[in-house]
Amino acid sequence: MEELPRQIGRYRIERLLGSGSMGTVYLGHDADLDRPVAVKTLRDLALDADMRDVFLKRFKNEARAAARLQHPNIVQIFDVGDDPKVGPYLVFEYVPGHTLKQELSKGGPLSRDNLLDLAQHVGDALATAHLAGVIHRDLKPENLLITQSGQVKLADFGIARIPNADLTKEGQFLGTPCYSAPETLRSGEYSEQSDLFSFGAVIYEAACSERAFPGAEAMAVAHQVMNRDPVPPSEANRGAAIPRTVDAAILRALRKNPSERYANARTFVSALKEAYDGRHPPRGRRKRRSLPFMMTLAIGALLALWLALQPCDPSHTGTDAATDAATDAATDAGTDADADSGTLSPHEREEAAKDELGRVRDALGRGDLAEAAAALDRASEIDPSNPGVGELREQLLALQPDAG
Repeated sequence: MEELPRQIGRYRIERLLGSGSMGTVYLGHDADLDRPVAVKTLRDLALDADMRDVFLKRFKNEARAAARLQHPNIVQIFDVGDDPKVGPYLVFEYVPGHTLKQELSKGGPLSRDNLLDLAQHVGDALATAHLAGVIHRDLKPENLLITQSGQVKLADFGIARIPNADLTKEGQFLGTPCYSAPETLRSGEYSEQSDLFSFGAVIYEAACSERAFPGAEAMAVAHQVMNRDPVPPSEANRGAAIPRTVDAAILRALRKNPSERYANARTFVSALKEAYDGRHPPRGRRKRRSLPFMMTLAIGALLALWLALQPCDPSHTGTDAATDAATDAATDAGTDADADSGTLSPHEREEAAKDELGRVRDALGRGDLAEAAAALDRASEIDPSNPGVGELREQLLALQPDAG
C-alpha cells in the first residue's frame, strides 16, 4: 500500500479520499487559511525532461484558467504546484458527499426528476466554463460530486490532456475512453462538442445505470466509441422505463459527427426536458422549406374549386371576387407562416442563435464590423438571453472606431 504523504506543498495531509488512473486525492488542511482542502496529485507520467516541462506549463496555465471559474456547480480550484516528492498537484475546494458513480452503484438509474436536476447542474457548469473558453476534457461520473443537499459539482477541469500520450500506458488509459468523444480518441481533438459527447455519455448512464460503451479493455471500448452507435438507453435497461423520446434526445448528444450534436450543453438540457414531456427533439438544423410550397398548392386548389362552382353569369364579378378570395387566402397563409417561423422550441432558438454568433466571430476575424453588427442583431432577436450575445457585443464595441 502506498505510504500516505505527510505534507504536500504547504498542505498537511490527513487521509486518502480516493485514487484513479490519473492520480490520487487526499484530504488536506490549509493551515494558513484554516480550512479543509482536497489535494490531487498526478501519477508519474514517465515523460522526458522536455515533455515534463511542456506538461507542467500547460498544467499550470489550465489550472489558472479553471480557477477563474466561479459557479455553484463547479468545484473551485484554490492552488496549483509542483512538490519535489510527489510532483504536480492541484488543491480544490473540499466537497463532503459522494460521486455520481457511487450514487449509481448503490441506487441504480436516477428518477426523472433527479436526472433532470443532474442535467441542469452539469449543463450550467459546462455553459459557464465554455463561455470562459475552458474545456473540461474528462467529464465522467467520478468527477461529479453530489453534496449532502443534493447539489452537483463538477470537478477536475482541464487537467486530462497529456502531451504526446499514447492511448494506453502500462495497461491504463490516460483518460476515460467510454466517456471520450470519437474525435478525441481518433486525433486528440478537444472542444465544447467533445465535452458535450461526454455529457451525453454521463446522462445515458444516469438514465439506465449502464454505460453507453461498455467493456473492460481500453482499446476495445475506444473502438466502440469511434465506430459503433450505442443501443438506446431503454434497451440497455428495460426496467428503467425510459421513454423513446428521451432515448432520441440522449442519442443525439452521442453522435459521431460533432456538428450533429446539440449546439451547447443548455440546448441538450432543454431537449431532455421536452423529451420527458413527450416532444421529439429536432433531428437537425434543417429549415422547413416545404410548408410555403404546400400552402401555395392548397390555395391554388381552393381557388380552382371556387371558380368551378361559380355560376356562368356575365354580370357576376367573379374575377374580382376570385382576386379578393386569393388575396384573403394569401394574407391568411402569410400570417400563419410568419407565426410558424416564430414558434421555435428553446433548443431550436439556441441553435439558430449559435449560427448567427458564429457569423459574428467570422466577421470580426475578417475585420468586417458592419457584418458582425448585423449578425449580432439577428442573434439578439432570435435569443436575447444567450450569454454569447453580450460578450460579443462588448468585443464589437471595443473595436468600433469611436470606442473609448
